Amino acid sequence: NTKLQTARKASGKTQKQVAEECGISNTIYQSYEYNIRTPSVRTAIRIATALNSTVEALFSGEKKGE
Repeated sequence: NTKLQTARKASGKTQKQVAEECGISNTIYQSYEYNIRTPSVRTAIRIATALNSTVEALFSGEKKGE
């Protein structure tokens, strides 16, 4: 998910930092960023909050494998 990766880098945070803020493992967070898995709505909201963004901005239009 290039939107997710771009937002994370713009925030100056590492994958590990975002994962910790969201209460998930770094491996799970990476699977979202690499489009291997799709987060639950609750987790997507936590990620958006951690990155000071919105769920729509980070996840809209993304399909698995893009």
